[in-house]
Amino acid sequence: MDDQDRENIGRAVGTGAGIASGAALGSRIIPVPLLGPFVGGVLGAALGSEVGKRLGKAVLRAGEEFVGALREDLPLPLGPAKPDDSPGQYL
Repeated sequence: MDDQDRENIGRAVGTGAGIASGAALGSRIIPVPLLGPFVGGVLGAALGSEVGKRLGKAVLRAGEEFVGALREDLPLPLGPAKPDDSPGQYL
């Protein structure tokens, strides 16, 4: 997974979270039905996509490093496979 994929995933998650939280906040700030949630959702989506792009890349990279470190410390068959191991050897 490269940095562009991480940014796209982060942007999508950030946009969804921004829409939901922005709509909830917008309905409290602007108490007009449909207008408050709409304005809040649009602003939340814009802010959430930018925050998600930056934060998502860092979180996904850290998660990959964490899982990689766990796999190195686990005994076989859960750890990294040796090149001469066949996939059905542990079944």
